[in-house]
Amino acid sequence: MKGLIKEILISHNERFKAPEYKRSVQLNPDLNKVQTITGPRRAGKSSLLKLGIQELLNLGTGWDKICYLTLEDERLRADVFEPDEILQAFAELYPANPLLKGVYFFFDEIQYLKNWEPFINRIHEQITRKVVITGSNSKLLHTEVASVLRGRGLPVELLPLSFKEYLNWQALPFSEQGSGKIQIIAAFNKYLTGGGYPETVFEDVPIHLKLLQEYFNTVLYRDIIELNQVSNFRYLRYLFHRIADNTGKPTGLHKIYLELKSRGYAVSKDKLYQMADLAEAVYLYKRISRFEPSFVKRENTDKKCYFIDNGLLRALGSQFSENKGMLLENLVFWQLYRQYGNIYTTDIYYYQDNSHECDFILFKEGTQALPIQVCWEMRNESTKTREIRGLLKACEVSESKKGLIITYDTEDSFEEKGIHISVIPAWKWCGLEKDLMN
Repeated sequence: MKGLIKEILISHNERFKAPEYKRSVQLNPDLNKVQTITGPRRAGKSSLLKLGIQELLNLGTGWDKICYLTLEDERLRADVFEPDEILQAFAELYPANPLLKGVYFFFDEIQYLKNWEPFINRIHEQITRKVVITGSNSKLLHTEVASVLRGRGLPVELLPLSFKEYLNWQALPFSEQGSGKIQIIAAFNKYLTGGGYPETVFEDVPIHLKLLQEYFNTVLYRDIIELNQVSNFRYLRYLFHRIADNTGKPTGLHKIYLELKSRGYAVSKDKLYQMADLAEAVYLYKRISRFEPSFVKRENTDKKCYFIDNGLLRALGSQFSENKGMLLENLVFWQLYRQYGNIYTTDIYYYQDNSHECDFILFKEGTQALPIQVCWEMRNESTKTREIRGLLKACEVSESKKGLIITYDTEDSFEEKGIHISVIPAWKWCGLEKDLMN
């Protein structure tokens, strides 16, 4: 195995090529922390890692001080081996530095390495503090790193491209008027339905959809079934498609469990809940709770689910292409998450009672809440009345004096029952990444 590791290390060095496009999230290779890059499969974690390596190469650091290994390589997964063989192989390649002092370690898809937690801890404690790892399971990485390294790890979360990054990749400067505005709105329309997975940005629609369908299949089989050795998995496609169908709506897993039972699927309720949690941990979607003053009550509410990317939703079924309102709400959630959430908490909730609904309430303990409605358009008077009514109720229960409505293209500002309401177009907010809390 040691010989194979050497071969792969040399191959990585010889064929190394840094990505052409940069991300707004960046690494600091000299940070004295174990930086753990988490995010959905194909969101660009490996590219971000390579950008960190390229920065070192640009500064004159040689490959004798850079250990870069992709652990998803099927040759490394064929047989179980001791992680220390990686260190031995690198030391034999560069015998002038047998203790590996000053070496930067970059491990891609660390979850495929058995007993990686104590291995990474030993590198950090005994060899160097310059360690970067990537993985597709948020729960695994941030909980394991936190427990093993006891505060010496730093999570770096990478999602599909934001609209602002999407514009940068397309070399489109943001504009609010004239022909520039027309180009920005056209790009937003494409982003709204196609999503922001990096590999799909410059592809035609047929290839784009095939790539995203393959992403879903890979997450299902590699990150959920294979990695967790799930033997009974026939029901999983139904489960995840049902959750996708319910994007933006409170989703009771108990109801889906009853549906599965009626269709003849043999699955326990505990297993169903476990698989739903696992799918969230590998970034298939994220769930938020209903806004309640009590933490316990929040956790016991039905959750609203938001799929990781609009393009992935579209790839799962053509019906998603027609529901522009749902796509806009899904897009808004992920932009809110990028700006205000993190791997530990979203700080995003929804409000619902028997007669009122509000899509989101931004709320961080100790700060003023901000209720937010998402509405495709407000030309219809009954739609406008309904959205404002739900927003005012959310402002009442969250004790907020201002609310926000995000639409496709409407911009306005007015007072209603003592509440200041701003209406902003999504393309403008996402393109500028304006801070909504100020």
